[in-house]
Amino acid sequence: MKGRSVHTSLMMNYILFSVILGLIGFLVYNHMYGARDAYLSETLPMVKADELIRDNWEDIPYETVHHFGGYIQILDDNLNSVFVRGEGQARASYTEKELNALFYEGGSGYYSAAPFITEEGREYRLLVAIPSGAVVKESRMVKPNEEQTRVFSGFILRGLLLFLLAFLLSLWLYSRMTARRITAPLAAISQRLGKMSEGEEGGRLHMPANRELMDIQRNFNRMADKLEQAEQMNRKLAEDRRRMLMDIAHDLKTPITTIQGYAEVLRLGIEENERQRRKYASHIYNKAIYIAALVDDLFALTKFESAELPFERKPLDFAELCRTTAADLYDSFEQKGIELDISIPERPVRLHGHEAYMRRAVANLLTNALKYNRRGGRVWVVLREQNGVHLTVGDNGPGIPKHLGRAIFDPFVRGDQARRSDGGSGLGLSIVKAAVEKHGGQVRLDTETEGTVIHISLPVTDPHGKQDEQKYGKKV
Repeated sequence: MKGRSVHTSLMMNYILFSVILGLIGFLVYNHMYGARDAYLSETLPMVKADELIRDNWEDIPYETVHHFGGYIQILDDNLNSVFVRGEGQARASYTEKELNALFYEGGSGYYSAAPFITEEGREYRLLVAIPSGAVVKESRMVKPNEEQTRVFSGFILRGLLLFLLAFLLSLWLYSRMTARRITAPLAAISQRLGKMSEGEEGGRLHMPANRELMDIQRNFNRMADKLEQAEQMNRKLAEDRRRMLMDIAHDLKTPITTIQGYAEVLRLGIEENERQRRKYASHIYNKAIYIAALVDDLFALTKFESAELPFERKPLDFAELCRTTAADLYDSFEQKGIELDISIPERPVRLHGHEAYMRRAVANLLTNALKYNRRGGRVWVVLREQNGVHLTVGDNGPGIPKHLGRAIFDPFVRGDQARRSDGGSGLGLSIVKAAVEKHGGQVRLDTETEGTVIHISLPVTDPHGKQDEQKYGKKV
C-alpha cells in the first residue's frame, strides 16, 4: 500500500466495489429464480398425467388444467374415451397413430399421457391436454393468474429490497475504506498543522497511507523536525545573546568603574603627588584601550556573523600571510621567553579569501598562545596543503579544560574562567571561528594532545567552485 497511488487505490476499490455489487446482484437473482421454481413446483405439479392418476375418476384434480383451458380424459385399452373433465374439444376415440401424433408432432398444445391399471385389472390411459398459448413446451407460464402475479410481485419487491440493503452496505464499506486511506490521513495532517499554527509542538505522523499521502507525511515530519531544530536554535541563540550581554556588561563594568574612580580623583584634585597622578592617568589609558579592543572585537564578530555585510574574496598567498603575521609577533614571543617554531612552505599557498579577515584569525590564535603560555614554553605554527589548506597553531601551555572543549569558540568563554582581568575580551576564538566559517572552512580544538592545539581547514575553491590552480596556474 505504501507504493500505491491514490488513483490506483480508488480504481482498485471501485473494481472491488463493482465485483461485490455484481455478486450481490447474482445472489439476489439466483434467490428469486429459486423462489420462482419452488412456487411453480408447488402450483403446477398436477399438470403431469402420472401425478393425476386416481382409481376413482371423479376424484382426479383437474382444476389447474381447467384453469389453463384444458381437459383430462380417460381412455380404455382401445383408446376410446370413457371419462372427460374440463374444457376443450376432446375426441371420442383415437388410434395409436393419432395419439402418438399429439406428443411428437405437437403444434396444438401440451399433452401428457400415463397408463395405469385399476384394481379390477383393466388397463386405462390418463390423457392431459392443455391448448397452445397457455403453456409452452418448456412449461413456462405466459398467462399467470392473480395469485401467481401477487406472489411474483412479492418476489420482485423482496429482491429489490435485498439489493438496496446490500448496495447501501457495500457503499458504506467502500466509504469506510476510502476514509481510512484518504480522509483520515488528511484530517490528521490538518490537525497537526492547526496545532503547529497555534505554536504547539505537535508530534510526528505515523500512519499507513497511499504513496502521495506518505510523501506528504514524510515532508510534514521533515518540516516538523526542521521547525523543532530551528526553535531549539532560536532558544539557544536567545540564551547566548542573553549570556553575551551579561558578559559584555560584566567586562565593561569593571574598567568603566575604574576609569570613573581615577578620573574623579584627578577631577577633584584629591591626589597632589604628580607621580601618583600619572599612575592614575596610565590606569585610565589602559582601561580605555581595553574597552576599545573589546568594542573592536564585538564589531568584528558582528561583521563576520552578518550575512548582509559585503564580503569580497580575492586571491592571496596564505603562506606569506601566516609568515608575516608570525613575524609581527616574533618580538613579543622573544620578550616573554616563549619559543616560536614555524613550518610554512616556501612556495605560495593559494587561497581565495579576505586577507584582513584571515590575518585577524591567524593573529588571534598566535596572540592567545602568547598570552596564556608560560615563560619557557613553546608555540608552533604548521601550514600544509593536502585536499585543502590546513593550519595548526599549538602550544604546550596549561591547555583548556575538557568540559569547555565544545564551548571554547563561543563568545566570552575562556579556558580559565578565573582570569577576568588578563586584558582579553573572550572573543578571540569566536572571531577565529566566524572568519574561518565565512570562508567555508572548519576550526576545531584538538582535545587528545596536551596544551592547546587548534586546527583550521580551508577549501581551495573560489565562490564559483573553480579550483584556484585553474586561475593561478599550476602550483610551484
